Amino acid sequence: MRTRLTFVLFAMAASSAAAAQTTDKDRADVTQVEDAWRKARIDGDVGFLDRFYAKEGRIQAMDGKVKTREEDIALFATGKIKPKFIDHGPLDIAVYGETAVVTGVDHLGGTAFGHYGEMYLRFTDVLVKRDGRWQLVVQQATSTTND
Repeated sequence: MRTRLTFVLFAMAASSAAAAQTTDKDRADVTQVEDAWRKARIDGDVGFLDRFYAKEGRIQAMDGKVKTREEDIALFATGKIKPKFIDHGPLDIAVYGETAVVTGVDHLGGTAFGHYGEMYLRFTDVLVKRDGRWQLVVQQATSTTND
């Protein structure tokens, strides 16, 4: 037990040190790809989604279901989900080497399965840098209020 606690404390300290090393360039690069992802979903840009979602990527939806990258991309390719807008507030970005964790709140509106609606989603995105570009490996979103 003592060894496990020591390891957890060491991991937390290492993570904090890495987060402090997040540069303005890291923040700008991650913000740019997050913005491009929002635009791609609005535009139905399946090519961007295919490149951005890691092959092992998973989307943990607000209904608790986990979607594969293929299932999520298909929702936009078929028009079953057609966002009109996706606006984010401030993004909290921490980069740990080749991994970025992004949290924030999106305000989005559009059509889903034939019904128009608007909502706020609190999200956590985990991105990994591969071959010089950021890819989404995990995304989780929960419905929230505008606060």
